[in-house]
This record gives sequence, structure tokens and C-alpha cells, in this order.
Amino acid sequence: MPERNAVSWGTLIARHEQKGDAVEAVRLYNQMLADSCRPNISCFSSVLSACATLQDLREGTRIHANALKMGCTSSLFVSSSLIDMYAKSGDLDSSKTIFYQMPEKNNITWTAMVQGLAENGFAEESILLFENMMANGISPNEHTCLAILFACSHSGLVEQAIHYFEKMHTHGIPPKEKHYTCMVDVLARAGRLKEAEELLMKVPSNLEANSWSALLSACNTYSNKEIGERAAKRLHELEKDNTAGYVLLSNMYASCGKWKDAAEMRILMKGASLKKDGGCSWLQLRGQYHAFFSWEAKHPFSLEIYEILDLLMWELTT
Repeated sequence: MPERNAVSWGTLIARHEQKGDAVEAVRLYNQMLADSCRPNISCFSSVLSACATLQDLREGTRIHANALKMGCTSSLFVSSSLIDMYAKSGDLDSSKTIFYQMPEKNNITWTAMVQGLAENGFAEESILLFENMMANGISPNEHTCLAILFACSHSGLVEQAIHYFEKMHTHGIPPKEKHYTCMVDVLARAGRLKEAEELLMKVPSNLEANSWSALLSACNTYSNKEIGERAAKRLHELEKDNTAGYVLLSNMYASCGKWKDAAEMRILMKGASLKKDGGCSWLQLRGQYHAFFSWEAKHPFSLEIYEILDLLMWELTT
């Protein structure tokens, strides 16, 4: 484009943030500033969401200051993104300050605060805020429901979680896979694996694999071979190329001392040409983000990185 404005920049930043490329979203925002383009509400909301993903408090605080200077923090969208960014970055006090200073709130801002409290381990406060939200006549959305189920899960409030889950239909919110997955986690943490399986057996047939994968993971924790095998079978039916089923079932067999069965799972996985997905981590160095994937060599300094690792290994063994 010969000339870019805040709308075109905002669209580009939002697109990268929504597809999960938070690093690129932040880079584009900074490039927009370097091009002397004034950000709008959409730009601030998207780039703050990217900072929340990266848990980058320093960058997020700098963007907050810029939004204040440009008079954009009165927007509900920007305020909600700020609450989320500070909460995900561990600065819950700033989240609360922004939330309680807002003259008006919608279900997005309430949800951001409920979720922020839940994710930072303040489950009881999260539940109280949710009840306060309902008392103020604010209807929850699917994200609010997920946040409150998460809070119940990490507080061991099984019956309360079941109550909130069943009330979703009252609010006209059909549970999605993420809600079923969270309920599986709620029940599994209490050792109620049979109930978790029965819950999944009642859901629509097009349910994706994550919920069954969560159940299989719980069976691995509790060494429940019987339910674990059924969960693995259902997981395989839904996604034949899903490596999680093979890995979790193999781990479960190993935890039960079924070494032969564990080895057979690994052989099946190898025969199907499946590999366990590699992990990813990133760090920020001198204002630049660096992403690292296990066993990949695409990083521009991968050769130097492996040389340093070889040197460290040599020093450890000599």
C-alpha cells in the first residue's frame, strides 16, 4: 500500500493477534509508531491482547501510557484489554484498579476481571465477582462461563461447577468443547473419572478431541486403565493422527507397570509415522522476541546456539 492509515494498520495487527502471532502483532504496532501513524482504539485493543499472550508487562505498560496520552482508555474495548493484559502478566492490582475505576462496564470487562482473578489463583474472589455481575443484571457470555468453571476447578468446588455448567442453558449459552474439557478437569481433579466419561458420552457426536484427551490425561494420573483405554479409542476415532492419544496411553500403561503395552503403543505410533509435538518457548532480548522449538534449526542463530550447547555439554562431562 502506498499510504497506510490506522485502519489498515489495525486490521493487520488484529489479524496477526487473532491467528496467534503475538510477536508479529507487537512488531507491527511499533512499526506503525515509527511511521508516525497515530493508533486508534482497535490498534490498542489488539496489541494489548498480544502483550497479554506474551505476558509482556513492560511492553504492555508502555502501550497503556500511549493509550492514556491519546485518550483511548475510556473505550470499553481498550479497558477490557488492559485488565486482561495486566492480569495475565501477574499485575492483578493494576487490573483491579482499572476495573473498579470504570464508570460503566459490559460483560466483556466483567469477564476479563473474573478470568483474571481465576487465572491468578483467587478463585473465591472470582466467584464472588461473578455473582456480583449477575446481581447487576449483566448476562455472562461463553468466556465468562469458562472462567468461572476454571475457578471452581482450581478450588475443588465440584458441585458448584456442576451448578454453573447446568445453568449455561438458562443463559442461552450452549456448552462448547472447551466447557466440556473444563468440566472433565473439574471431575477428574476430584477423582470422579466415571462421571467425567458419562458427561462426554452425552455430548454431540461432533465433539472434538480435546475433551477426550483431557479425560485420558486424568486416567494417566489415576492409573485408570479401563476408562483410559475407552477414552483413547474415542480419541482415535475423532482424530486418527492425534499423537496425544498414543503418548498418553503409553504413559498410562507405563505408570501401571504394563511395559509391554506401553512399548506396543510406541511401536504403533512409529508405524503410523507420528511424532510427539515439540514444545515451544520464547524470550525477549534487547527489544526483540526469539521463539525456540525443540529440535528445530530455523532460528537464524541456531548454529551458534547448538555450538554453545555442545560446549556446555563438554564442560559438564570433563
